[in-house]
Amino acid sequence: MGSTYSIKDLEHLTGIKAHTLRIWEQRYGIVMPERTETNIRYYTDEDLKTLLNVAVLIQKGWRISKVADLSRAELNKQVLDLALNDGHYPSQIARLLQATIDLDEPTFTAILDACIHEMGENETFTKIVGGFIHQVGVLWQTDAIGVAHEHFASNLIKQKLYTALDKLPAQVASVENPGYLVFLADQEMHELGLLYVHYILKAQGQSVVYLGQSVPLEYLAPLLKERGRWKAVVSIWTTNPDNDSRHNYWLQLEEMLGGTPFWVSGIGSHEWDGKGLEHTAKVYPDLRSLCEALHSLEVTA
Repeated sequence: MGSTYSIKDLEHLTGIKAHTLRIWEQRYGIVMPERTETNIRYYTDEDLKTLLNVAVLIQKGWRISKVADLSRAELNKQVLDLALNDGHYPSQIARLLQATIDLDEPTFTAILDACIHEMGENETFTKIVGGFIHQVGVLWQTDAIGVAHEHFASNLIKQKLYTALDKLPAQVASVENPGYLVFLADQEMHELGLLYVHYILKAQGQSVVYLGQSVPLEYLAPLLKERGRWKAVVSIWTTNPDNDSRHNYWLQLEEMLGGTPFWVSGIGSHEWDGKGLEHTAKVYPDLRSLCEALHSLEVTA
């Protein structure tokens, strides 16, 4: 059995307001919810994929009455054509999400390759992949997709990011040329968002030291001793540090930082109100807002 969704889930995932969706159900039969034994409405993976497509065509200027006349196969074809041939960001992201739900590697890879061919790696990663990572995060947080689906998409994107990163020049972080120290906490394995942060910083011409996943705090101590070497230390908290250990984790890290700015995002930081929050830590509500801050950095020549 696939995932199930409430109407509020669909509103959050597709951008279609719940009251609009109800009208479309009654007037056009766009999707028809099923009901539990206790008469609670729910929607399926197929409904989500249909509504992702509908949202794309509506954003493209289609009338809902025209969209409603399309079969699901025709709807898929229209959005896939936009994704592959028209350089339309919402359709490309929607099709990547559908391919993730279906575990459809050929379609997923074809869309990414077409984007890179048409618009180049930088725009593909900043516009398409960034939006997709944000949406996958929402799907994962709301249990709309499982760990297997997240790993499927993450590993395919990582392959592209590694290739793109290899093409960018690297710089050494020093007091004369301060850079960014980027890492995940010990036992934290959700690396895709951090790898994307690495790409954004490196594409900006910044010096970056990327430590990757599962880095114990004691490994950071020698790197943070040299004051002035880091513009900021950046991390993403998803499952670690967990709620019980987060306060002590921050106290240890704060002492090591010695005033160096600390930037963090991820669902593990959402309810964090640790000591020093207003002083050396900046919490971003999601990866998108963190990357917007990174995009605003002055590009290094």
